[in-house]
Order: sequence, then structure tokens, then C-alpha cells
Amino acid sequence: MKRFFLLIFPGLAVLLADRLVKHLTVDSAGRVLIPGVLALHPTRNTGMAMGLFQDNTLLILIASMVLIGVCVWLLRDVRLNGLALAAVSMMAGGALGNMIDRVALGSVIDMFELLFMDFYIFNVADVGVVCGAVLCGVSLLFRPQDWSKRKK
Repeated sequence: MKRFFLLIFPGLAVLLADRLVKHLTVDSAGRVLIPGVLALHPTRNTGMAMGLFQDNTLLILIASMVLIGVCVWLLRDVRLNGLALAAVSMMAGGALGNMIDRVALGSVIDMFELLFMDFYIFNVADVGVVCGAVLCGVSLLFRPQDWSKRKK
């Protein structure tokens, strides 16, 4: 049961939070959430991380499908435990959240703006992908026992 929870919950939580926040913040432009730190600034993004590949939806969709495919392969063919399992699930949920926007809208809805530095506007799905990738790295470095090959 714990394994199933770690497999499903992190990715599903990222996906559902992403969909909900995008729905709730459509008309929230300029709302400061934390003064001097974070504001809502809904915008459409036709690129991917840090503005790469602007207006190249097909290439970005292919990259998203590759990321989701790698996550599915890892979940199927590698015996992941603990942090590694949660991290891969988070990346898949985030990639799926942004892919839904790209297919439905042709762009991704981003909304979180950092006020204390000049940085790209981002969304919950982006946070899921980045946090999942960081946690994968942490688990590979400090918990290699969470990664082992499945016996065929």
C-alpha cells in the first residue's frame, strides 16, 4: 500500500494542484500573495523552461512525451523506492499538467512571479518537474538503494 501511495499520490497531487491553480488564477493578475516575494501574473507561455523553444509546440510536446515515457519506463522497469519513486511520480505529473495545456490551448498557463528577483513566471507543474528532478538527483547521490533493476 505504501508503494502504491508513493507511486500515485505525488504525481496526482502535482497534476490536480496544477489544474486547480490554473483554473482559480485566470482573473488574478497583479494579486500579491507574499509582499516582496510572490505575486500572481497569469500569462500564456508558448515556450518551455526559461523561455526555450518559443512557439515550437510540436518540439515541446515531443520533449514532454519523452519525459513522460522515461518516467513510465522508470516506474515499470526500475525498482524505485521511497524518495526516488515519489520524485519520478512528481516529474510525470508536472509534465502531464503542462502537456494538457499545450494540447488544449497551444501554450501553457504560467502564473507565479517572483518579486524579489528577475525570473521567469512559472506554474505548479513546473515546480513538480523541477522538484522531482532535484529529488531524483538527491536520491541517486544519497539514497542509491532506492534505485535497483527489476528482476525479469
